[in-house]
Amino acid sequence: MNQAQVDFQQLRIKHILFKSKVRSVLYGGTHDADFFSRNGPINIWFNSVGFSRYRNVSEVLELKQVQQDLSAAADSLFSLYDKGKIDEAQNGLGTIEKLSERFLQLLSKLEGKLAA
Repeated sequence: MNQAQVDFQQLRIKHILFKSKVRSVLYGGTHDADFFSRNGPINIWFNSVGFSRYRNVSEVLELKQVQQDLSAAADSLFSLYDKGKIDEAQNGLGTIEKLSERFLQLLSKLEGKLAA
């Protein structure tokens, strides 16, 4: 396994954890503000690995944009949940899933491009 494969596997795991934590919050779990902050593990990955090793790869910027969209969608769902609109928040998980599919597609594309 080369370094790119390791790097992207780490990001994939962080992404799966992100989705899991979003779902957990919307079903009554504790909101981990640090995890979802600008200092959370996914943003740290982009700042310390993604942009330092792969800054010249256009898909990395696109991947970061999709992650920002995911974070914004999650924040919106958390806000609905906090306002007592629990069903609406839970129904919004479809948005997270669609963005997640895009994220994982881009990640696979990156792996194919850089892992060879």
